[in-house]
Amino acid sequence: MNAFFQKPQPVLLRRVLFQVHLWTGLVTGLYILVVCTTGAALVFRIDLQRALHPDLFTPSGRGPTIDVATLMERVRDHYPGDRVSGVDAPSTTRPTYLAYVVRGNSFLTVLADPITGAVLGEVPERSFVRTVQDLHFDLLGGRTGRVVNGVGAAFLLLMCATGLVIWWQGVNWRRGLTVDFRRSWRRVNWDLHSAVGFWTLALIAIWAVTGFYFAFPGTVRNAVNWASPITVSRAPQSDPAGGALASRPSWRDLVATASQRVPEASVARVVVPSNDRGAFLVMFSDVTPTPAGSPNLTSVYLDQFTGAVLEAPSPRGRTAGDVVMAWLAPLHVGNFGGLGVRLAWAILGLAPALLFVTGLVMWWTRVVRPRWLAPRQSKVARPAEA
Repeated sequence: MNAFFQKPQPVLLRRVLFQVHLWTGLVTGLYILVVCTTGAALVFRIDLQRALHPDLFTPSGRGPTIDVATLMERVRDHYPGDRVSGVDAPSTTRPTYLAYVVRGNSFLTVLADPITGAVLGEVPERSFVRTVQDLHFDLLGGRTGRVVNGVGAAFLLLMCATGLVIWWQGVNWRRGLTVDFRRSWRRVNWDLHSAVGFWTLALIAIWAVTGFYFAFPGTVRNAVNWASPITVSRAPQSDPAGGALASRPSWRDLVATASQRVPEASVARVVVPSNDRGAFLVMFSDVTPTPAGSPNLTSVYLDQFTGAVLEAPSPRGRTAGDVVMAWLAPLHVGNFGGLGVRLAWAILGLAPALLFVTGLVMWWTRVVRPRWLAPRQSKVARPAEA
């Protein structure tokens, strides 16, 4: 052990882990390059959509925002044979209303004008952003692609673990923290691989774990629950017996009742129940427009048949497991801290791609190229010896 801390290069374990790190990187390198570049782009998914489909994200003018109940009625009238399942109010990154409409087995994402309530159109089912999203999450392979993606995330985590061991350089460990651009390009390449790998290690490991979670949510949930019990919180339900009443409250009545419970807040989201047991849910934000990715929304549940306010699950007594589960998705996509975090996630998200490129260059210059040139050099040397 002392030899490893002083001069780790000759240690057998370190040499074995180096080979594991090298070949894992070479085998998964293209996968890492694709997933990381698409992930960095998707940090600004809404911005890409706004650039590609400005007609869907441009309000008709300035003025007071139409109330959510009227907006829901406009969307319902525009899609008379379909079911409105929910509405999101304008946010800091999306200036228009976002509505969800169910048509048979299809799910339509609808944008509506925040001033007039007019339906602006639907997000195309096939688009550049959707293709990038499917490539990042499912490798364009559906469920099979997502499983492969989860396995790739596990290999990325293995790269982090082996990379940390390899990074340790003994008594000269400080040189692995910086890049000396005065040196030769090969040394700069080596410094980049070492320093970038060290400073981004924790974040890359987080992305690997959260990426594995998206592919295998049950496995991760069971592991977290084993370490710290996860609180099972069930949303309150409507009483189907209330369906026998002569009249049931309208969306407008339900939203008005919920608003009385949170008079100082604005409606951020409405979720319409899909069955007789579901509750009508209205979520409120203290800030308008709603901060993008904000988890701090107040929920009010109502019986869809009677309009009575239902007792919401208590947020108290959260375990460490609850906190971990709540942060898995936000940590992966970087939607929890405004533009600064999104910029950081987009830039740092390219770090694994940089590590693959610099690692590939090192392997080529140190291993492949010398072996490729060796036979040629020997042929040149033989006549001189003769």
